[in-house]
Amino acid sequence: MPLSIQNGQKLARRLLVPFRTLDIDRRKDLVVANRLVREFGDDSVDYLIPQVFLEWTDGLAQHLLTGFSEDLTRAARAWKDLLSSDWLRKVLRGVRA
Repeated sequence: MPLSIQNGQKLARRLLVPFRTLDIDRRKDLVVANRLVREFGDDSVDYLIPQVFLEWTDGLAQHLLTGFSEDLTRAARAWKDLLSSDWLRKVLRGVRA
């Protein structure tokens, strides 16, 4: 989903962290994606993608967003809400400190 790729890259730049995508059509990436979704995300048998996580240096991950590939307007609104959230402002203060 190009919207999530673009906004994910923008978020990564703002947080000064690397950006990574996982291709669930590749077995190795699927294993990692399944673990992230199972442990931290919106898990179900046929879980929604994209899901966006922030992986912290202590090995934990934080689920930030579940996209809506069938509804770009809804997905764009979810990204807008995340990128303008109080949570992100607080995290950015820590990044820039």
